[in-house]
Amino acid sequence: MQLSQPFVELPFRFDAERLRRDVEALPDDAWRRHPTGHAGNTAVSLVSVGGDHTDDSIGGRQATTTWLRPDSYLAQTIGAFGVPVGRTRLMRIDPGAEATAHFDVHLYWFDRVRIHVPIVTTDDVEFQCGDTSVHMAPGESWVFDTFRRHNVLNPGDCHRVHLVVDT
Repeated sequence: MQLSQPFVELPFRFDAERLRRDVEALPDDAWRRHPTGHAGNTAVSLVSVGGDHTDDSIGGRQATTTWLRPDSYLAQTIGAFGVPVGRTRLMRIDPGAEATAHFDVHLYWFDRVRIHVPIVTTDDVEFQCGDTSVHMAPGESWVFDTFRRHNVLNPGDCHRVHLVVDT
């Protein structure tokens, strides 16, 4: 959905440590290469078409995957927004990598927003959207204008992990 400004911080705060523990409980094989092949980017599908954690498409009935435990804090966090949930993933960027600058202007985005909840990050991680950039701190929640060119830079030596909820 095109927004009047690049970023909007939402009034929701979450316990980043509890989210991090849920992320760390996932097995290594839950992480898959980013669907568009961005180098240094991996993802875990939590909600996908038919609940198939290998299906990165956006059309069809969405359901939770085996990686999203109903009793987890991740599930509570997703539910806290009180909105219909579409494709939802954990998105990880390797140290020294970036998301790769792009636009999201597919028809899917005309009536949806993407919520980011930072889980693991450092002060030097920069989220760029249009001519603006912000640092999203752990536990905050944000939406941004996917119609503008955007990127995430992770110049540090730690992984960056966000919960990414498509509404």
